[in-house]
Amino acid sequence: MIRINLLAVREIKAEFGRRQDLMVAGVSLGLVLALVLVVFLFQFYRASVLEEELAGLRKEIETFNVRTKEVAQLEKRIGELKEKLKAIDLLSGKKTVPVQVMESLSSTVPPRLWLTEFKESGGSVAITGLAIDNQTVADFLKALSSSSHFSNVDLVEAVQVEQEGISVKKFTLKALLSYGLPSRPDTKKEPK
Repeated sequence: MIRINLLAVREIKAEFGRRQDLMVAGVSLGLVLALVLVVFLFQFYRASVLEEELAGLRKEIETFNVRTKEVAQLEKRIGELKEKLKAIDLLSGKKTVPVQVMESLSSTVPPRLWLTEFKESGGSVAITGLAIDNQTVADFLKALSSSSHFSNVDLVEAVQVEQEGISVKKFTLKALLSYGLPSRPDTKKEPK
């Protein structure tokens, strides 16, 4: 009888099958690792892009914060300038109003009346003068009351005095002085 050793062929086939299984497992493992690496690199790239975008947005926010501070400073400066403009308008108005007040006073003085003293203090006026008679003083008071610059005109005192040999009425009156400054139309606040 002839004996053939088939064991070696079986072992070779089994060894070949194991190698084939190991090779398939290695290739599969390599493909899985490659896929994981690709996913990791893609996520890493996306994260770096998002970080750059975040850094850009933070820089933009900082720029806007600086601009916001500048706008707040400009608004404060505008407010200060508006207040200065109001003060300038008030001073400009007060500069011309005394002339208008004196002109109004001059136009109300009757022909036979002389003013000797004019004192103004805090919007109150004291006027002293001489007149020929009581009627002239009354006419002056009436004319002064109708003036736009004087109000609450009251006669304080009227006495008969001798002035250079002539008998005249010395009078003192008090009134409130109204400057009546108009406001400039461009300084009014606009509705927001």
